[in-house]
Amino acid sequence: MDAFAALPTNHLMVASIELDVTQAQAALATMQARGERVSLFAFLVQAIAATIAEHPDLNLVRHGRRFVRFDDVDVSVPIEVSTPDGVYPREVVLRRAQQRTAVELYAEIEAARRTHSRSGALGAEDRWNRRMMALALWLPRAFRIAILRWMMRSAFVIRKRAGTTLVTSVGKFASISGSVFTFTTGPRAATFAIGSVVDKPWVHDGSIAIRSIQSISIMVDHDLVDGGPAARFARRLAERVERAEGLPTPDASR
Repeated sequence: MDAFAALPTNHLMVASIELDVTQAQAALATMQARGERVSLFAFLVQAIAATIAEHPDLNLVRHGRRFVRFDDVDVSVPIEVSTPDGVYPREVVLRRAQQRTAVELYAEIEAARRTHSRSGALGAEDRWNRRMMALALWLPRAFRIAILRWMMRSAFVIRKRAGTTLVTSVGKFASISGSVFTFTTGPRAATFAIGSVVDKPWVHDGSIAIRSIQSISIMVDHDLVDGGPAARFARRLAERVERAEGLPTPDASR
């Protein structure tokens, strides 16, 4: 809760979009049938990262009263893991996600899970966060919040410890229609929440058909990004996901 209290205030633009992932799911099923380990979530993370790389205004991070635009898209992904105190989300940062495939991102997420089962930590960022939390417990809450705010003033610290954007998934909780939002982007320009995939009637190639529809919520800091760039990003993301870019086509999978 201290980290939430330390986050900078901002003015959010929020978009809830629905995307047809029927083609992407078919391509992923083909890959899985060939023995490749991949998931829809890994594909969506890759699509978001690649689209941010094409629209770098969404890769801004606050730096005091200024901001820094990074070239690489480092995606923070919360992963639920079992701990002695229960099941909690822990953070893994997927570096240079815009240059990597869905298969590679899936492999890194699974490797982080295995690392946690052996050592109790997902990786360097998670180990650092846990050490900081252990040390901070000895300080009064006001001091903890002040230290966190001081650290969040550096875009380079944020990128090193928490990436340049965040993608979280809540779709596994229930396959129901609807959207979910994060309450802030923090010091980063944009964050994303992946919802459920629901079969519903959809206009496809001029006809109504039952298609698999993915909900995605996009939260953008309006203090950093104007509406035009945000809208162009969302349009390109929809195009990339619905065309299943980066995944094999039916002809290529034969």
